[in-house]
This record gives sequence, structure tokens and C-alpha cells, in this order.
Amino acid sequence: MERPSAHTSAPALPWPLRVIAAMGRGLLRIRRLVRRAWRSLVHGLEWLGRSPLIAAPFAALSVVLVGLTTIGLIVAGAWWGGVEPPGPWQEALSVTGSTWVMAYGVPVRLLEVDYSLIPWGLMVIPLWLSHQAGRWLMGVVRPRRWRTLVVTWALAALVGAGLVAVVSVLADIPDVQTSARRGLVMGLVVGALGVGSGIWRSNDLPRQAIGRIPVVLRVVLRASFVGFAALVGLAAVVLAVAAASSFGEIVTVTMALEPTMFDAVVLLVLSLGYLPTLMGWALGYLVGAGVSLGPDVLVSPFVAAVPPTPLPTFPPLAALPDASGPASWALPALIVLAGALVGLSISRWAAKEGPLIRIAIALVSAVVAAGWVFAFLWISSGSLGDGRLASIGPDAGLGALLAGVGLVIGALPTSILRAQRRQRRLKVVEPVVTGDGTPSPITTAETPA
Repeated sequence: MERPSAHTSAPALPWPLRVIAAMGRGLLRIRRLVRRAWRSLVHGLEWLGRSPLIAAPFAALSVVLVGLTTIGLIVAGAWWGGVEPPGPWQEALSVTGSTWVMAYGVPVRLLEVDYSLIPWGLMVIPLWLSHQAGRWLMGVVRPRRWRTLVVTWALAALVGAGLVAVVSVLADIPDVQTSARRGLVMGLVVGALGVGSGIWRSNDLPRQAIGRIPVVLRVVLRASFVGFAALVGLAAVVLAVAAASSFGEIVTVTMALEPTMFDAVVLLVLSLGYLPTLMGWALGYLVGAGVSLGPDVLVSPFVAAVPPTPLPTFPPLAALPDASGPASWALPALIVLAGALVGLSISRWAAKEGPLIRIAIALVSAVVAAGWVFAFLWISSGSLGDGRLASIGPDAGLGALLAGVGLVIGALPTSILRAQRRQRRLKVVEPVVTGDGTPSPITTAETPA
């Protein structure tokens, strides 16, 4: 009996099965090729998307589109839901674009009349969107070198500014006009600040650069910001008191307009938009520079009564005081108090420096804070119409001078005080030995302060 050979070949498959097997092997090869091509495509698109040349323009475009949509919803509510009959939708689009450009701090011309008193509160929208775009860029690009970081930041700001200028040109109609040139400049400034804040929030490279700034310069900047923030906080209190005391007049003006629900929303948005401007007016009133409402009309704590003057029918303007009492003469003491806060901050942050150096730091900090006050008062003045309202607002130069004098008076004496630093609790390392003689892990115990 013959044994079967170990090398006996398997029986051949019928030709239909061989064809099916060949087709299966071919499909598997095609599947492998498609998967490799897809992985290569995804990898290439991911690499392309991480490039600043692609991600930065996309982020700038998203800021403009989302911002225009937000402003468009507000304008649409007022356009088709207001008291007046709505106009054509092309004009609504033009008003939306002009309002978006105005949110960047660009003056607008309505019916051949310039309005340069900007509702700076609307700038929160592009600033916040740009901030989020900057954070998104840091998550996508992930720059590890300064060159990539700067290119990403510059591209996002430049493309965003160019888009603002394009919107200004496209939205230009005879009744509503904005300057494309100023839109380009302000778009670059706002985009750089917003995207830069997002980059600062999400990347460590800028923080490492800040650590290289001399300590004295950092103390000056921080102390000046403390003084400016204290003045703005006091101005906010003055504005809140004025609004509370004039609440009845504000309600009367609002009801006289007979707004619909959509008109009330637009009026609320405009009121919030003009809140920073009104805070600038309150700061001018606080420091003693007052607020000019045209020729020979000055609202000041040192003017007993303000002559009756017609103003636009805008509810927040009803909070302007008609007269000042004896308590208004105590407002300059608040400026000195803010200066004392600056001096105390310097005595704490520059405690290792000598008294003369701290006095010099206090003087420079007060001057820098006065510069912040000048900028804030300057952007709070402008035009709210033609004729008498062509130039209203606080006097920026006088307000900065008075604020600087008050800050210096308060900061110099307190800057030489020796700050009492709180002692930190000390930690004592105590090795503990177990019963079998082997040392246990090191433990720490805090000593009472």
C-alpha cells in the first residue's frame, strides 16, 4: 500500500472560484491603495491647515463673518420691526456693514453729517472675536519659534484690516458712509490687540519675553495702570450715582420715543455701546476738566448751574447733571486718594529700592497714568451732529494735567513707606523611622507663622 506523498499539491479550484479569488485580491490591493492615498491626503491637508499662510486668513475671515452676522441680526430687528416702514434690503446690508466698520472705532457720516463720537462699547465684539481667533490659531499652528508666531499674528491682523476696508467700500451708500482708510488703520489696531491677547493667553513665548523686561519698567507700567484703573473705577461710581439720581428723566425720555420691542433692543445696545464714552465724561467731570456740550456750555463740578441746552433724544444723556452742589468740591480728593494707591503699590513692588528711586518711580508712574487719562478723554470727545454739537466732550489736555497733579500729590508721600510683607510659612523636613528601622518617605510639617 503506497503512502501519500508529503508534497502532494492541493486540488485545483474550479475556474469560476479562481476568478472570484483574483477579483478579491484585486479589491484588497485597491483598498490598501485608497487608504494610503487618503492618509496622505489627510496628512497633507493637516499640514497645510497648520500653516500660518492658510490658518491666519481663515481666522480673520471668520471674525468678519461672525461679526457681520451679529450686527446684521440687530440691524434686521430694527429695520423690519421698528416704527418706521422698512427700506430695501440692500440699504439694510449697507447699514450692517457700516455699523460693523463703526464698531472698530471708525466715524460714520449720516446724511452728510459727521458723527465721530464713537460707541466704543461695540468694539467689544471684534475684540472678543479676534481674541478667540488668536487662541484658535495657537491651537492649530502651535508655533515654537518667534518667527512663526510673529508671522501668524501679523497675517491675521493684516488680513482682518483689509477685510474691514473692503466692507467699508462695499457698504458705502450716499446716506451712510465710512472711511476705508481709517477702517484699514483701526482694523489693524483692533485686530493686532485682539489676536495678540489670544496669543498671549495661549502661548508661552510672549510671557518669556515679558520676563526679560527690567523690573523697574514693569513696576512703572503696573503702578500707572493701578492709578488709571482707580480713576476709571471712581468715574464709574460717579456715573452710577448720576444715572440713579436721574432715573426718572431717563425713563421719561425713553417713553417719549415710543419704541417697539426691536427698537428697545437697539436702544439698549447703543446705550451699552456709549457706556465707555459716558465713563470718559464722568472721568472728565471727576478730575475737574468738565464736559463741553458746545460753545459756552460746560458741565463741571466747579460750575454752579448749567444753562438749558437742547440735546439729542438719547436716554443716557438725561443723566447729565444740571447743577453741582458743595459736595462736588471734594472730588479732587478722590484723585489724591488714587495717587496714594499708586504710591502704596510702588512701596510694595519696589520695596528693595531706596526712597529716592521709589519717588522717581512714583513720579514717572503718575505721568504715564496721566497719559492713559489723556487717551481715554480724547477718544470720549467728538462730534454728535452739526452746529453746536460739532465738538463735545471733555478737554483731554486739561483733564490729563489735573489728573497728573492729583496723582503726584498722592503718590509721592506713600511711595516712600516701607511695605510690610507677610511672612511665608516655613516647612520643616522631618524624617520618620518606622518600627523595623527603615526610614519612611519624607514628610513635611508647617510651622505656625
